Amino acid sequence: MNSLVIKSIERARVEKAMQDYAQWLRAQFAEVEHVLWYGSWVSGFPTPHSDVDICLIVSSSDVPRRERISKYLPLGFPVGVDLCVFTIEEFERLREISPQWHQAIRDGNAL
Repeated sequence: MNSLVIKSIERARVEKAMQDYAQWLRAQFAEVEHVLWYGSWVSGFPTPHSDVDICLIVSSSDVPRRERISKYLPLGFPVGVDLCVFTIEEFERLREISPQWHQAIRDGNAL
């Protein structure tokens, strides 16, 4: 016997979670300059397995880029989260290192 699992996408719930998350970030972390939401949720083509792609740009950090993520992760988010955290200078360098990724983030929504 085969079974079928249907997952639904609760867009309104994800959008509310993103707004709440951006407000929380700004209230808790003065170094957060920009909250950018990009990827399939923003382009309008998420699937039931799509995560939320978020880029934070912070004024500065003494912590290596990959180690910064845990500080800013949202709790209880309704879908998976793919979070990247760049300093302003690192984000500008991304334009040279990975222009397509840089542009994808820039094409996202600022919250």
